[in-house]
Amino acid sequence: MKKLITYCFVGLILFSACKKNGCTDPIAVNYNTNANKDDGNCKYEIYYKEINKENVFLTDLNAIQTSNDPISNHIDSILSGQINTSVISTGELYLDLDQNEIADLYFEIIDLNLFNINNLPTSFDSLAARAMSTSIEFLDNSTWHYADALNENDVINSSAHWSSNSVVLGTFANSGQFNGKGQKYLGFRIPDGSNYKYGWIKLKCSEHNDTLIIYDYAYNIIPNIQICAGQQN
Repeated sequence: MKKLITYCFVGLILFSACKKNGCTDPIAVNYNTNANKDDGNCKYEIYYKEINKENVFLTDLNAIQTSNDPISNHIDSILSGQINTSVISTGELYLDLDQNEIADLYFEIIDLNLFNINNLPTSFDSLAARAMSTSIEFLDNSTWHYADALNENDVINSSAHWSSNSVVLGTFANSGQFNGKGQKYLGFRIPDGSNYKYGWIKLKCSEHNDTLIIYDYAYNIIPNIQICAGQQN
């Protein structure tokens, strides 16, 4: 009887020793080949940065201060200091995603009437918000340069259509996927030789495309590894 108890005790110790906790995800930087039970502490090489900047299209300041429409009131509130904002700009908002002192993309809000000699119908919003780049690509399953407005935890990887140069975020007739939709994620990928580093930018585009708020962004430092929208580690 004593021998049976001893054998059972030894077997229990050996069984417990075989159940090693650790990170079992092969793409994690702390992947443990000997672990057979995930401990929930996997770590990933993701670069994350907070921005929290607002980009507002400014037109005639005098007209804004004497108008009573929602867009003018919002911009006037910013100018008067009632709304705290980091950036007020009529130009471009540049981002250096990989911190190499070279801008990877910029956001801008443009007045489409400047490109239309006959002007747009008064019922249309004349402003448009877009992202521009000569180096990175944007997630665009529309294939027409209308970037996807992703939700948190949506997967960003190679199994999608990617567009270069520019994508529309919001424009007249609600043609964009971001305007008036609240906080959404713009998927991007940075070329790295023949590989890509996948990432996201969280932003908000106002219903009338007069305001862009860029909150934060992140990308996977390891090439060709997917990332989820909003993932920070």
